[in-house]
Amino acid sequence: MAALLELRQVHAGYGPLEVLRGVSLRVEEGQIVTLIGANGAGKSTTLMTISGLIRARSGEVLYGGVSLRQAAPHQIVALGLCQVPEGRRVFAELTVLENLELGAYTRRDRAGVAGDLEQVCELFPRLRERAGQKAGTLSGGEQQMLAIGRALMARPRLLLLDEPSLGLAPVLVQRIFAVIRELNQRGTTILLVEQNANEALQIAHRGYVMETGRIALEDQAGALLRNPQVREAYLGYE
Repeated sequence: MAALLELRQVHAGYGPLEVLRGVSLRVEEGQIVTLIGANGAGKSTTLMTISGLIRARSGEVLYGGVSLRQAAPHQIVALGLCQVPEGRRVFAELTVLENLELGAYTRRDRAGVAGDLEQVCELFPRLRERAGQKAGTLSGGEQQMLAIGRALMARPRLLLLDEPSLGLAPVLVQRIFAVIRELNQRGTTILLVEQNANEALQIAHRGYVMETGRIALEDQAGALLRNPQVREAYLGYE
């Protein structure tokens, strides 16, 4: 049976710089899979290649068994594969509500969009409170909630999260990880890139360790938490 998402020996990069050097990974439907590694390992480049923002030079990106190599980013979103980028990247001059509505730009089911907007506001009550406020005036934690909520408005089957806890206070980090777990329990498959390897592996089903553009290790998340190499290099203890 085909995985929901599969990368097969993907090479990609920027100009003459090759960042991904034969990356292969799988994400099964219903899973949380996390991709951990040092800064510059190629984690964000992997997500951008999946999203079509960077073109794979060779190899295959398969979604539901179908190649995404020639698909444009907006077509990939319409297929139900959405990315929350590192750094949130909300539209600062638009209101919270306008940002959320933009997340549904590929959809035509108005009733469904209205229902999903209500669900996002139930998940993040602060967004309802800030609906008319410009996104650029929100706190970092509120902007992260907005970025996730905007992606959810596309009703994703697979959600790509790039460093969702970056720069947040510890209490907000716990909230974000609780939301990720809840979204997965509701049926959304998630590929999570995260510097906080301990928290990521605590909620993930499986994990991959990336080093210099290659997958160095893969295993069940619990096994990676117990792996001495991972514990020393990424979890901060032996």
